[in-house]
Amino acid sequence: MKRDSDLAVVDIGNTSVKVATWHQLELKVRSVGHQQINWESEVTQFPTQIHGDTPKNWCIASVNEKRAAMLEESIRNHHPSASIRWITHRDIPMESSVDAPDKLGVDRFLSGFIAARLYKPPIVIISFGTAVTIDWVGADGVFAGGMILPGLQLQSDSLSLRTEALPQLQWDRPVKLSVPGKNTQSAIRGGIVLGLASAIDGFVSRYAEQNGIPSESIQTIVTGGDAETIMPHLRTRHEFAPNLVCHALMTLLSLGLE
Repeated sequence: MKRDSDLAVVDIGNTSVKVATWHQLELKVRSVGHQQINWESEVTQFPTQIHGDTPKNWCIASVNEKRAAMLEESIRNHHPSASIRWITHRDIPMESSVDAPDKLGVDRFLSGFIAARLYKPPIVIISFGTAVTIDWVGADGVFAGGMILPGLQLQSDSLSLRTEALPQLQWDRPVKLSVPGKNTQSAIRGGIVLGLASAIDGFVSRYAEQNGIPSESIQTIVTGGDAETIMPHLRTRHEFAPNLVCHALMTLLSLGLE
C-alpha cells in the first residue's frame, strides 16, 4: 500500500491547476493560476511542502495539453523516476451514454463518477470554471452528458472584445448585484450572474421534466472556482462540493488504479 506522502493528484483546467495530497486524513489542495510565473514549479513543490519529499506517484487529469506537458517536465526535473499516470475516460469505472466518450472532458466524467459515489442519483453536477458545465447522471447511474455555457470571465471578455463602449471586468472579488443595474458595470455583472443562475435553474427543471420526475428529487451538486459567486443566486436546492475532480482522482487510487 502506497504512503500518503508518495501520492499526488492534479486537475489541470484551462485557467488554473489544482494539486492535492493526503495529510493526516485530510485532502490538502492548492489552486494555482496559469498566469502565475513558474506555476508548474509551484504545483510540483506543493506536496513537498506538505510531506518534505516529492511524491513518487502522480495521477493527473487534464483538459489542456500544453499545460500538461509543462507540468510533466517540471515533475521530471524534480523527480526523474516519478510515476505519472494520465487519466482518460477508460480509467473511470462508470457507464456513459454520450456519443463519443473519448472526446468528453475528463474532468466532467470524473466529477460525474465521484458525485454518483457520494450522492444518490439522479444528480446534476454543475461546474463553474472557464466554461460552465451542467451534467446529468440518471437514476441508473449512467453519465448522460450535459450542457456547456461560457463562464463569468468568458462572457464579460466577449462583451468587451466585441463592443466599443463596454468595459472589461474581472471576477476576483465578491460581486454585489443591483437589480436593475445602476451603471454599466453593475448591469454587466448582474446580467451575467443572474443569466447563468437562471439558465441553470431552467436546465435542472428541463432535466426533471424530460425524465418524468419532480425537480425536488434531483440532487444538485455545485463545484468549481466561480461557484461561490453564483450559488447565492440559484433557486435550485443545491450542495457545494469543492475540489470534486481531486477527490475523484484520489478515489481512483484507493480503488487500486495502477
